[in-house]
Amino acid sequence: MDEKMKQLVIESIHDSKEETIEHFRFLLQQYPYHADTRFVVLEVRGHRGDFSVDVSAMAGWEEQLMENAYVEHDSDLGGFEFSSLSKLNRKEILKELDVVEEIDAFTKDYLVPFFQECFNETGGKSSKIPYYLFYPNSGETYDLIKESWIDPSSRRSNFGDSRSVRKDRE
Repeated sequence: MDEKMKQLVIESIHDSKEETIEHFRFLLQQYPYHADTRFVVLEVRGHRGDFSVDVSAMAGWEEQLMENAYVEHDSDLGGFEFSSLSKLNRKEILKELDVVEEIDAFTKDYLVPFFQECFNETGGKSSKIPYYLFYPNSGETYDLIKESWIDPSSRRSNFGDSRSVRKDRE
């Protein structure tokens, strides 16, 4: 993938910046989290240029909370979607599977600094609840407050204690 294409992918992702910032503001400043919430997971999914982030309040890595602070069944956390191809000729790009795979890999890598920037801009670093980007296909987890990758064994045993950072991702 050439530099011009990378720049267009970045511009495509940034088209959703205001929406992403608004969603972070809601998560950080307005959402009434259940008292058992220990952390929030932003699960990144997607391929072929279409991506989404599903947001879940968690009591542990295996325990998603389905109720808010008012003990009401709640789906307000929801999530959001974006495209990494909006500035490109989507029909032409999708004809070349190798290029699509390169764009998807670049997008997944670029989302970390993009989400970090949006999170920081909305005051996320002062949150009392940890927020994690989670890539379900690889199991990789990124701590948005500590700005570091979490060792998978640490994640499982300590519900997200990120003191053990993956050295290959620093």
